[in-house]
Amino acid sequence: MRKTLSGFTSSFSGLLQGPRAPSVLGGRQEEIRTAMLAALADIESTQPHAFSKILVTITQASDVQSLWDARGDLLRLLAERDGELAARKTLDTITEMFRGLVPHNLLPNRRRVPR
Repeated sequence: MRKTLSGFTSSFSGLLQGPRAPSVLGGRQEEIRTAMLAALADIESTQPHAFSKILVTITQASDVQSLWDARGDLLRLLAERDGELAARKTLDTITEMFRGLVPHNLLPNRRRVPR
């Protein structure tokens, strides 16, 4: 009975805690964070509050979803500096890094027409 109860409680606690993230996920998350911060490296924004906000968001993101959500603000700041076409090319590279980490329906189709 104890063995069954112990197995049940460990299974139940696993459900409550969710799946444990493998170290590979953490490594990929850090690669994405580094790429996003590198894209921001030389920005002198006309909106310093927006720049500092996205910088803090990327730096303190605790999961991949938080980094995914920061892409819109990153695109806006990059477009301000480089123009929209260059910003989208940079963001497309970063977006591909999320493949396998976010649901596939959030990612662009690989067969789309290049810009």
